[in-house]
Amino acid sequence: MGISDLYMSIGQKRNISHFANIVRIAKADNNVSAEEIEFLSKISNKYNITDEKFREILRHPESFPTIAHLECVERIERLYELLEMVKADHKVADNEVSMLKRIVTGLAFPVGKVDLIVDKSLALDTDNISVEEFTSTMLEMFKKK
Repeated sequence: MGISDLYMSIGQKRNISHFANIVRIAKADNNVSAEEIEFLSKISNKYNITDEKFREILRHPESFPTIAHLECVERIERLYELLEMVKADHKVADNEVSMLKRIVTGLAFPVGKVDLIVDKSLALDTDNISVEEFTSTMLEMFKKK
């Protein structure tokens, strides 16, 4: 851990943690495709992750813990981005789904509903549904259960 890591805001730490989770999914099938790299680049820019930190996370995403202290809506929005990574190469690998379930658990979604949350999320077409629509759908699901 570098000296700059000591002075990072909690928001920056959450963003890096989330980015590392996305990288974990990209690497889950042991093949990071060009589409996945493109998506990772887009997300790293969104979260102001430096090129150096990007490379560090890409090499060792497991070195960055999942930070779960997020509001429900923020966790759902992060789930949406995780799904975009799962679907970036247009193949949903079993390893990616397994990793997604572990991350969803780490994000403090209800443990007994992780399979339902992941299954429902994967069934939604994230290419044709906005993050707002996804969030609304997931919040409705949580109310029903």
